Amino acid sequence: MTAFAAITLADGQATPVNHTFDPVTIDRSGIVSWNDRVGGINLGYPAVTLLVRQPVKGSRAVKVSYKVVTPILEVTSPSTASGIQPAPTKAFDILFSCDFVLPERATLAQKKDLLAFAKNALAQTLLTNAVLNGENVV
Repeated sequence: MTAFAAITLADGQATPVNHTFDPVTIDRSGIVSWNDRVGGINLGYPAVTLLVRQPVKGSRAVKVSYKVVTPILEVTSPSTASGIQPAPTKAFDILFSCDFVLPERATLAQKKDLLAFAKNALAQTLLTNAVLNGENVV
């Protein structure tokens, strides 16, 4: 079993910077959460979550759900009569979510192939163009 420790992810800037996501919680449903607390505003902490669901009677597969969520905060200015800056509010989230469904009968080699395919799929130019430029495949 993997230890509940900080994880480090590089960002996508021209000169990538590593971001440390610190452990936050493992909730009752088994969702494990990490936050990058560098921004200092709880509402705007980027988060990573992981859920591993074991097979149940109705579904004989392990399900692994992984998410990366980056909240984007509204840009505020001291436009009130008092000149006091309003509290930050969240404008929207940008997120990545993936699910792996791994039937109990799947071999280790098959699971390794699926993980490699998923990693390599994320590196494809067609996905880069779709995410960054909204381009579809024609």
